[in-house]
Amino acid sequence: MRFRSAPTALADADRLDHHLVTRLRVAATPQRCFDVLATGENQQAWADGYVRTAWLTPAGPASVRDIHMRWVTVTERFLAWEPGRRFAFSADAMSLPLVRRMIEDIAFAPAADGGTDLTWSVHVTFRPWLRPVSTILVDRVFRDMFAGFARGLAQQAER
Repeated sequence: MRFRSAPTALADADRLDHHLVTRLRVAATPQRCFDVLATGENQQAWADGYVRTAWLTPAGPASVRDIHMRWVTVTERFLAWEPGRRFAFSADAMSLPLVRRMIEDIAFAPAADGGTDLTWSVHVTFRPWLRPVSTILVDRVFRDMFAGFARGLAQQAER
């Protein structure tokens, strides 16, 4: 069973309730960072809880995939697929009724030293029944989880 989220576009990001941003310098090129995400290279090792990806349409712009984590499956619809620059998607459905709207927006900017300035942003509005505890969820679960994904991506890209 999947719980549908509200349709969300990149332009909606600022209107969501919570914004988590992780910024890192990565000693790898923006293209390498993008490729690690796009292919899921060694993702079980660097993304805690990740199980597998099932592409529902061919990988690329406007594609749809299911990301299976140990505790939730998320149907993601791509909003930006810009190799070496940007990887963004909305969470259109989940196996748990957690969010009303959610966007992940991962940007790769070339750094002067040949590396990458990585910005992993998560914008989320929880379902009404979770709003009373949404700040706790963000501070104790989501912030660390997504920061860990960014660190894991950086480490994988640097290998």
